[in-house]
Amino acid sequence: MEERVVAIILILFLVAGCVTEQEPATTTTIVTTVPTTAVVTTLPERPGGKCGDGVCDRIEQERGMCPEDCKDTTTPAVTTVPERPEGKCGDGVCDGPETVQNCPQDCRETPTTAPTLTTIVKSDYDDSPFGVHPSSINDYSYAKDLELSWNREGTYLVWDWIDASRDGSFTFKQAIAPPKEGMSGSGGPINYDDERLRLNIDGISMMVNVCPFRKGGEFKNAQEKEIYQEFVEKMVERYDGDDDLGCIENAPDCYNPGDDEYPSRELIEIFDSNPIKHWQLCNQLFDTCEDDCKGTYAEKYAEAQELTYNAVKEADPSAYVLIAGDSGKELYPRVFQLLNGEHMDIVDYHRFGTEGEYDPKGDFEYLKGRLLDSGFDLNELRFWITETGTYSGDPEDINDRGGMLTYQSEQQQAGGLLKRYVSALSYGIEKVFWAWAIVEGFRRDCGFFDYTGLVYDGCDCLDGEYVCEKGVGYDQGEGVKKLSYYAYKLMTEKLEGSDWDDIQTVIDGTNNVYTYKFTKQNSGNNVWVLWWDYFDDSGDNKTVTLDVGNVNSVRITEAVPDAESGAELDGENYPDFFRTESKAVSGGKVALTLGESPVFVEAI
Repeated sequence: MEERVVAIILILFLVAGCVTEQEPATTTTIVTTVPTTAVVTTLPERPGGKCGDGVCDRIEQERGMCPEDCKDTTTPAVTTVPERPEGKCGDGVCDGPETVQNCPQDCRETPTTAPTLTTIVKSDYDDSPFGVHPSSINDYSYAKDLELSWNREGTYLVWDWIDASRDGSFTFKQAIAPPKEGMSGSGGPINYDDERLRLNIDGISMMVNVCPFRKGGEFKNAQEKEIYQEFVEKMVERYDGDDDLGCIENAPDCYNPGDDEYPSRELIEIFDSNPIKHWQLCNQLFDTCEDDCKGTYAEKYAEAQELTYNAVKEADPSAYVLIAGDSGKELYPRVFQLLNGEHMDIVDYHRFGTEGEYDPKGDFEYLKGRLLDSGFDLNELRFWITETGTYSGDPEDINDRGGMLTYQSEQQQAGGLLKRYVSALSYGIEKVFWAWAIVEGFRRDCGFFDYTGLVYDGCDCLDGEYVCEKGVGYDQGEGVKKLSYYAYKLMTEKLEGSDWDDIQTVIDGTNNVYTYKFTKQNSGNNVWVLWWDYFDDSGDNKTVTLDVGNVNSVRITEAVPDAESGAELDGENYPDFFRTESKAVSGGKVALTLGESPVFVEAI
């Protein structure tokens, strides 16, 4: 089939940089201006409750969008780690009141002095490919219902904000984001420990972004590079769950006398159970250089990637480091060449587009070819997509052909969702994160990413303005789950627990039909996923014959609910609103008629 995704669109994420609730990158035929988002720096004004009006409404509160309206008036938690008597810590003996928390240098090798912590076996959800960027909204209630295993969310850990003087004065609890020019109410204090605690829950692994600068910055000298590496080491130690917290001072201090930066007991226990093991350098390749750096971006980014990689591995050899995924694929070869086969564990690449622009093969084949040319061993690399999505509704973005994006139904978005995941997983992509978000309304500027969510936000575009009123546009009402929400839920239910290293491509586009065979690790049962790209063909359906082996009958389940909109459905009736049928198998084969919805096929 003709390669449909022709290029990553460099959606101009030049407003907020390496920041909060990371900005989606696009790989699609979209030409638009979708700025990066920053909960701490970008405060979009919204109808029916604007930032700066003195009222902290529900949206502002849940998304952390307006610190000036939603100031935290609670009393900060007091670290419960006791101080030690003078002269004991550092003598090489773990005695008296010393513990791994208040004197790690003496007690690091004495686990009996550490607090009793519960170890969570993470193998199941670490192995899962299913994630959404971001997914903590409503206290992870949607994520739990969808059975997600991965989240990418939170304010980027920016060295410039945590060590504003660039001298090793690290302040994870008291970081300051500078105001953004022209953005009312932007900037302010950040307590990274509090944010990481909020986002860390059992059963969901985190991928976290770190960046030396706030969208456009450079190292001034060799000393700054050394201090940045020290920052990365301290950051990783703080959140990697082992006994070394990175502190060199006695509690309550950590890095410098009087800094009050020692991690709380709660933080220590939570990250012992669910440590951060995946770190990504920034979001774009241009994030580590200033001004117009088209001629030098590759050298600057490659240097920052090497510094970051080496520091992460020094602190935690078991951790993984990703390269930025949000840039045009043609920008990567020069960076790959400079890295010369090293300093990268995972290749990330973001892909967005319309319903039919789902197949990642062309983009990743290009990247893999350039990686080989640059000395990388593909067998030692892993490949992720930490942002992908398509929309429902009618965004006001322009495609690469100069025309407006066309309306897509909820059914088209739901079918496109399944195809994006299955085509990526079958190609060998290890993790796939839907973006942007579970709930609609990324920037509320009528753009593509306002419509990629799986749940309506109660708003739509009216005469170029994002309006939040009942019955406006195609929106079905705040909190109404789209068909894509239920399609995602069914997908995880059907495919979770598969052997992700053994997905077989049965039919790869012949007559616009695609068929993939998944095998469950524990039971050995098979699940086939089939679809017909009706938009590239004529007729109302397509008949195919599937070899299912030695079984008597199969159950066929459509992957998109039998409705025009999720507003027609009662979630309590899940999964009864998916059309199913049973068919007898003859000679190991079964005839299937495919329509617009993809289907799951399972032996009965």
